[in-house]
Amino acid sequence: MEPTTLKDELKAALPEGLECKFRYIQTSPKPCDALFSPPPGQKPEDTKLASHLITASVTPEQGATSQDVLVLAVEVLVFTTRRLTTIFVSKADSTGYLPQHKPSAVKSICSAYLKWLSNRLRHKNPSRKLVISLFARSQSQYLFPGSAENSSKHVLDDRQLIKWWARVLHPILANQSNQTSPNNKPEYQGYMTVPDYDKSELRSFFPRESLASGRQHWIAGHPLEELAEARKVSPAAPPRCLLPRFPDDPKSRFMEDLDEEVGISDESKIHASPSKRKDGKWSSIHDLARFWEAMEFRQECSSGRSVGFLWLVMSPQGHPSASQAQEPNPESNKLHPPSPPLKSSQPTAKPPKTKTRRSKKSKKLTGPIVPRKPRLKGSASPTDTSAQTNAHAETNDALLLTKDGYDQAMQTLLHLDFATREVAAHSTAKWVAEVFSLRALRKDWAWAVVGTAKPEQATAENGVAIVNNIGGMLIKKKSKVEVDGTVSGSAETKTELETPAVNVLGAGMIRKKPKTS
Repeated sequence: MEPTTLKDELKAALPEGLECKFRYIQTSPKPCDALFSPPPGQKPEDTKLASHLITASVTPEQGATSQDVLVLAVEVLVFTTRRLTTIFVSKADSTGYLPQHKPSAVKSICSAYLKWLSNRLRHKNPSRKLVISLFARSQSQYLFPGSAENSSKHVLDDRQLIKWWARVLHPILANQSNQTSPNNKPEYQGYMTVPDYDKSELRSFFPRESLASGRQHWIAGHPLEELAEARKVSPAAPPRCLLPRFPDDPKSRFMEDLDEEVGISDESKIHASPSKRKDGKWSSIHDLARFWEAMEFRQECSSGRSVGFLWLVMSPQGHPSASQAQEPNPESNKLHPPSPPLKSSQPTAKPPKTKTRRSKKSKKLTGPIVPRKPRLKGSASPTDTSAQTNAHAETNDALLLTKDGYDQAMQTLLHLDFATREVAAHSTAKWVAEVFSLRALRKDWAWAVVGTAKPEQATAENGVAIVNNIGGMLIKKKSKVEVDGTVSGSAETKTELETPAVNVLGAGMIRKKPKTS
């Protein structure tokens, strides 16, 4: 089944009537440093990296400027190896200039984009395991300098941000969890780890929809051993071989410190012994459980701060990977050496005679010389290549840039100002003009999307709308007074307890007050 387009996903996710302009840039996959350290005695995995950045902007309804203003940006790094595809959410930030909507437009855009990107990558390699990985750490601004000064920007704290990202990933789990592989293991599975929180406490971070459904969408823990098996690496390998090294990641910084302690880092001043470098083990951390315990004492995870690590693993649909089926097992070759050739009484066939290839004689050219017509070259930028001319058709509405061009666009964005709406509009135009110059574009590559999502009422598992019952003691039914003056009530409304009994006086007990003249 062909995956839907990015426009369709965003249209179905955005609130009804909200119009946004999207600009999408990316690079083609290029070789990069290995994401995982190789096990002892093995070579690093061949890894390719593609960078993606999607931005959303809106045109203010009121104000001094009519230019569109950036409201959201999400940067994603896609690492690809032979057996594993990793989508790492590097940075995500908003400016606070997006009007409030239900459902949340920022959350809907992030969820729809990750869903579309993961489906697109899975469609290309259905037999390869795929994982979405991110860490949630609260910060006032990531991609939009000065946006923290905007009073309309709602900055979440650490706990709120972890819950928010879990709600971003949960729709992908909920929509696909009914598809299971032959061993009854969910094809989509979420994992969460927060240092200094035990498994029972982690349940408070899970989305409420996950807890209400009764299905185990989220697991308190990590899938690093499962990912190691997908990479054909033993889970008993040193921990540094099981942990990915993402840029600007708290885990990666801790791993660099551990490498430096034992001298197995390339930049370490301490030179480890050949045996220590060969086994690739840390002196104080011997397994993953000890690694996560030590993470609790890191500055980023202590002193009242919390960092959440989230994974969404998408397993292949039952059939073995193509690389596993085609690749021979080296261990089987050791156990079963090739048998010697059998002797035969028939004479061996003589090898065929190799024919010597005669060199072709070059034919002399005769006749008049016809000059070629001059051909105009396209106005290409130094950061562009000729293979990127059909970027929109190849990358589904994304503008394809070289690595240098992408880095230049990111650096320009990180040095702008988004403190006020007018300044943010000017910075938006400046960033768009910078990308224009990188590709020598003649028109804006942005595309508009109008949302169609309507506010949904929470539903239970059977599809019935959930009604908030404020308690039977607070629901009172109006009592009916009969002709004879008695009160008739229902036991469910507790009128007998709440309404005092009525005393009915007889006719003889009633005396009229005499009139005074």
